[in-house]
Amino acid sequence: MNQIFYIDGGAGRIIAAIPALLKFHKLNPDADWTILIPGWDSLLWSIPELQDRVYSLDTKGIFDNIISRADVIHSPEPYRVPGYFNQKLSLAQAFDQEINKTTDHSDLSPPVMYFSKTELTWANQTLGEAKENGKKSKTIVFQPFGSGATATNNDILDTSSRSLSTAAFLSLSKKLATRYNLIFFGEQNLYVPEDTVTMKVPTADLRMWASLIKVCDYFVGVDSVGQHMARAVNTRGTVIYGSTFSINTSYPDYFQILEKEGPKKYSPIRITGLDSALADRYNESLMEFSEKEIKEIYDAIVTNIEKR
Repeated sequence: MNQIFYIDGGAGRIIAAIPALLKFHKLNPDADWTILIPGWDSLLWSIPELQDRVYSLDTKGIFDNIISRADVIHSPEPYRVPGYFNQKLSLAQAFDQEINKTTDHSDLSPPVMYFSKTELTWANQTLGEAKENGKKSKTIVFQPFGSGATATNNDILDTSSRSLSTAAFLSLSKKLATRYNLIFFGEQNLYVPEDTVTMKVPTADLRMWASLIKVCDYFVGVDSVGQHMARAVNTRGTVIYGSTFSINTSYPDYFQILEKEGPKKYSPIRITGLDSALADRYNESLMEFSEKEIKEIYDAIVTNIEKR
């Protein structure tokens, strides 16, 4: 039987699906199967078990040569798994349940990413530039804004409340820059003019970012693709959480998770529309930090870095 796994969504979801796909390969060594990913297929490159099975939807002849031969097309959607939206399963575990039809996740490995010599050479050269510019011994990749962030009227707005505010980013980065070299992880439209302490890398794609996170000392970010990359390359970090739940979308057994105390509502994205929008309104204050709280975040990050 010829099977296709069609996996869509953000890049972080694709990385979180890697453990379940590797498990499927291990459990079904003789299976005839393919992976289709719209836009992020390169994240699976260099993984021996998956590289030759993954295709972008923009591949010429993909329908005639791959899709039309399928006996079944699976579209795993972890956000619709009850264990996931009830905060009992991680994204990786929900993918495992969907792809491997199991509730036993004890054999699920962490995500992985591998790189070419060219990618690692670029990463080390970029790290060298950061060290030359910052004159510090340790380097942090800092992703302050998530995929939902947009630049609006000289400010950064994220209606999903997963990104730091511009003020919080500027304050935290200035504090971190007194001890560490900082590299800003984000698209050019999210650059903040007042930010003079982070190094920018405007030409990097996602694989380049992942290779850079691999060679750096630490990762600081929010609920976005960077943390999934950091876990896949075994780089420790701190993830600052707002409206989402770390048990779902992060790796609490690996990262330092920082978040404000208080209630939050789950946003049932990909299930409902209005309830998601109302939950986002309820959670708006969860990424608003006072200067005192920013100092506490800074102290926690420094303590976590220096104890290693």
